[in-house]
Amino acid sequence: MTKLAWTPWHKVVRIRSDLKSGELSLNIFAADLYDVAMGTARAVYQKPEDFFSLTYPTFNLRELAKDAVLRLARSLTA
Repeated sequence: MTKLAWTPWHKVVRIRSDLKSGELSLNIFAADLYDVAMGTARAVYQKPEDFFSLTYPTFNLRELAKDAVLRLARSLTA
């Protein structure tokens, strides 16, 4: 049997301190879109580059973004 040259995931992945400590709660994990629009949301939600650097773009997230862009585009042409 040939040994793979890969490093096991548990030696590569660094778990964030908020996950280790259990400090991450769902109410701070999910953005309130009203707060984002008003500029009062947590800092990570104010800068798209910060938010998306911590967010995995799942199929559903990509679909949501696509649907939002299409609706906005339709409202501009109406």
